[in-house]
Amino acid sequence: MDDREQQRRERAYKIWEDEGRPEGAHDDHWHRAEDQHELTEQQSEDVTKINQEADDKFAKDDTKSKPAADIKPPSAVSPD
Repeated sequence: MDDREQQRRERAYKIWEDEGRPEGAHDDHWHRAEDQHELTEQQSEDVTKINQEADDKFAKDDTKSKPAADIKPPSAVSPD
């Protein structure tokens, strides 16, 4: 059994427990666990893609960065 199948089994078991351990809903729990797993995988891929795009952007903008000694912290005094 691979890790993904084990994760789906654990998700289905958690759904079953959360619903009070009903009898005869195995297929529903399994399908819901698969749907949740696929959604989580897609979200993970989306986050990875966004992070990679941000890394690429910052790598291109690296020439514009200031030395740490020239960066001033925000003022503690509010302009209000």
